[in-house]
Amino acid sequence: MDIASIIGIALGFGCLLFGYSMDGGGLKSLVLLSAFIIVIGGSLGSAALSFGISELKNMPKMMIRAFKPPKSKIGETIDFIVKLSEIARKDGLLSIEKSINENNMAEQLDPLLYQGILMVIDGVDLEQIRDTLETQIYVFEEKSKNEIAIFDALGGYAPTYGMIGTIMGMIKVLANLENAEEMAASIAVAFTATLYGVASANVLYLPIASKLKLRLKQSLLEKEMIIEGVCSIRNGMNSKMLRDKLSIYSQEENSQKSSDKNKKVSGAENNSRRKKVKSNDDAA
Repeated sequence: MDIASIIGIALGFGCLLFGYSMDGGGLKSLVLLSAFIIVIGGSLGSAALSFGISELKNMPKMMIRAFKPPKSKIGETIDFIVKLSEIARKDGLLSIEKSINENNMAEQLDPLLYQGILMVIDGVDLEQIRDTLETQIYVFEEKSKNEIAIFDALGGYAPTYGMIGTIMGMIKVLANLENAEEMAASIAVAFTATLYGVASANVLYLPIASKLKLRLKQSLLEKEMIIEGVCSIRNGMNSKMLRDKLSIYSQEENSQKSSDKNKKVSGAENNSRRKKVKSNDDAA
């Protein structure tokens, strides 16, 4: 599970409830079924009208994805592409297919990478390979954006339905000015509906949408790297140059290089200091 997501949602709702109870507020007073139905039910209804049942069915899967850590395989993919490049330069492009089939790699590979490798093996023109793979990325991106958009929409619908619940409650208040108990209950519905709408939008829907957009950007970056790798294999690029080129896409590798570089610099500085100290001691 993604620790940041769990901490975020727990901290968001937890601080709201804790802050309310600090001044003596009873948590039971925040539980109101009618307000929940107005806000959550109404928001889902508008979302169904806007997107359709298929997008609603994908909501649980998308929410689970937001709470799972991203499974980035950029480093492994770079190593695999470089290995294929070495095989292609040594034994020819057709030898790549033999290497994949022997190791049963077809099922483990990213579908985009597998399709690109097959096109390279078949001798497809470079521009056609790039155009086909970019089209695949475009379709994937648009489909993912449509799935994410439902959470952005819910983030807008929920506060609006909260206001609708408030208006409905105030109408009931004005209609029952002579009955104090019914008037108090109507006021509770009015403000609780607003609370449900604003809280669900800003603690749940909008943060999930932002997290999924971030995951999509990371996924697109990896797929763009795959296109560059496949096209470089088709061009017969040197494996060392290819690794240097693809390593730009790897944040982990860049940070590791930066860390190693800092260690080397730090080591050089320490050696320099030792030499200075030693020379001073000799002079003394």
